[in-house]
This record gives sequence, structure tokens and C-alpha cells, in this order.
Amino acid sequence: MTVAGFRASLGRECAYLRRNPWDLALLTWLPLLLCGIVAWQLSGGVVRGLPVVLVDQDGGGIGRDLAIRIEAAPGLTLAARVPDMAAAERMVRARQAQAAVLVPSDTARLALAGQAPVILYFNASYPAAAAAVQREMAAVVDAANGRLSRERIAAVAPAGSVRPAPVRAITTIAWNPQASQEQQLVSLLHPALLHLLFMLAVVSAFGRELRDGSIGPWAPDAAALAGKAAPYLLAFMGWALLAVAWLAGVRGWQVAGSPALLLVGYLIMYLAYLGVALLLVGATRTMSQALSVTGIYAGASFAFAGAIFPLDQASGFARVWGNSLPFTHFARLLARTWIADAPLDVAAAPLLPMLFIALVTAVPGAIFYLRAARAPASWGRR
Repeated sequence: MTVAGFRASLGRECAYLRRNPWDLALLTWLPLLLCGIVAWQLSGGVVRGLPVVLVDQDGGGIGRDLAIRIEAAPGLTLAARVPDMAAAERMVRARQAQAAVLVPSDTARLALAGQAPVILYFNASYPAAAAAVQREMAAVVDAANGRLSRERIAAVAPAGSVRPAPVRAITTIAWNPQASQEQQLVSLLHPALLHLLFMLAVVSAFGRELRDGSIGPWAPDAAALAGKAAPYLLAFMGWALLAVAWLAGVRGWQVAGSPALLLVGYLIMYLAYLGVALLLVGATRTMSQALSVTGIYAGASFAFAGAIFPLDQASGFARVWGNSLPFTHFARLLARTWIADAPLDVAAAPLLPMLFIALVTAVPGAIFYLRAARAPASWGRR
């Protein structure tokens, strides 16, 4: 690899980007637009005011107390009080409410006799909202139980028979105690968008040389390949730095661990996707096919990363596929640095599989691509 070859290829690619605004858009305003939309949509942070419908078939004080407490809960709002579950189901199906709370008939009598059920029906099609409703309703019912024990059961029970439960569960959120969707999702979605745009840009950059037949005059070698990729690495590392600065500096969600390690993770993730991009272009020798596979490989990364839905209980294919994606390992690194301050050896462990992916794809990818560069019959494919 020669410095002169690297610099010549770098200058050639920068000159091309200056002449072609749509290729330049992948490095400039398009990442800003998409990341900005995500940041704006999730800027509220913590879920507030999820609508709940109350079905009070008992008509007593317990239902009225629950209604008051639902309105007072920060994450909930009482959307309506309806007479039956059919009406509540219609509201949930129409997305006028996220959940329905049923207070069955005879609840007051059963509560005095021992225990009465209050049933929560939630819409599991929206897991984040469903989890928030369950958490808030658990607090509401727990508070209502305390009041009922003190004021009503003690009034009819023998003296000294009403005591606190011998065992009490105390739930504490170890990390992200605010349960902020902004901290959890924006920190994940920004790199998800950036790595997809990065891979699309790199596949386009290398693929168009074969498509347009311009690879012949270019006569690439290892130094030229590195020079061509350099503007994309520099641009997207800049976006990574800006994404971290926005969420940690402007929005105040501080990185719990090492910001430097997080940025190193960004760089190695990009190198891994660069290797995959080079392998796809070199193996297919067709820009359109490489872009199609890119959409499958990088576009579905978020779903298989295990950051929202765990991979532990997934099928064998899902686990293998998920672990073949650099973003899966980056998501683990992010969780151990941004959300939790893990020990350095634990936090840095996901760097190794990303480096491995970069190595096993970049080396054969470069070989295939350089072979295509010397085979004019493979040029000009659409």
C-alpha cells in the first residue's frame, strides 16, 4: 500500500462527490434528516398519558378509587368509563385506549372476604406501551391495596389481625431509571440508520466503478481501495460523533462508560460493514444485486440485534443470523458503555466479533473486487 496511491484515490473520490450531489447526499444531508426525524419523534423521552378504559361492573368505592389513581398516575390517563367489556374492546381495537381495566361485580365483597381480582387487558401488539401500562397499573393497584387494607378491611377484621404482608417485592430499575425511550431507542436507532446509509454509500461507490466501466482507468490496488473508502469512513465517523454529542451533551443522557470506547466501536462497526460491502460487490460484480442484498443484510439489522427482543429464546437461524450482523455486537457494546458502566474487558468484548467480521469479509472481498477490476467482461453490468 502506497501513500501516493491512497491520496490519489481519495482525491478522485472527493472530486466525484463534488460533481454528483445525490451521491454526496448519502454523506451529508440525508443522515442529518433521518437522524433528526428520529430524535424529534422520541424527544419526549418517557411515556406519558397512555389511555386506559375502565370497566367498573362492581360500581363501588374500589372502582372509583382506581379511576382517581389512574388519572393521577404519570404514565396513564383515564380515557373513558364504560359499562361492559364489549365497549372497552371496541375502544382498544380502535386505538382509543391501550388497555382495559375490569373491576368485576362483587369485587368489594370479595375484597373484604379475602382477595378480589382486578383484571388488566392490554394490547400486546405494541410491546413498549404494554409494558408501560403494566408497570403503571401495578403501582396503581398496589397503592389501592394499601388504602383498602388500612381503611376498610381493618374496620371489620378483629383487632391486630391486619398486618403488612411478610414479604414485599421492591422493583428497582438498575439502568435507565427514568425508563426513557429517548435514551434507549435514539441511542440504538441513530447507529442503525447510520450503518445502513454507510453500507449503501460504500456499495454504490465501489459498484458504480464496475457498472460505468470507470474501474479500468482507475486501476485499483489495496491503497486505492482504502483511499476510495476513506471519505465515507470520515464522514460517518463525524455523524457518529455528532449523534453521541446530541444525545449525551444536548439532551443530557450521559454515557455511563467510556465515550472513547463507544466511538472505537462505531469505527470497527463501519469497517465490518465496509468489508461486507466490498465482498458483495466483488462477488456479484453487479451494483444492483449488491444493493439488493445490502437492503436485506443491513436493513433488517435492528430486528435481529437482540436490543429490543432478546435472541436467547429465538430460533437457531435467528441467533446465527443475528450474530453475523456487526450491528448486533455494536448494540451489545452500546448497552455496556452508554446505559451501563460495565468493566472494560466486558464492555470491549463485542469489538472482537466485529473485527472478525471485518477481516473475513474484507480480505476475500478485496480479492474478488480486484479480480473484477482486471476482467473487462464483468464491467457495465446493470
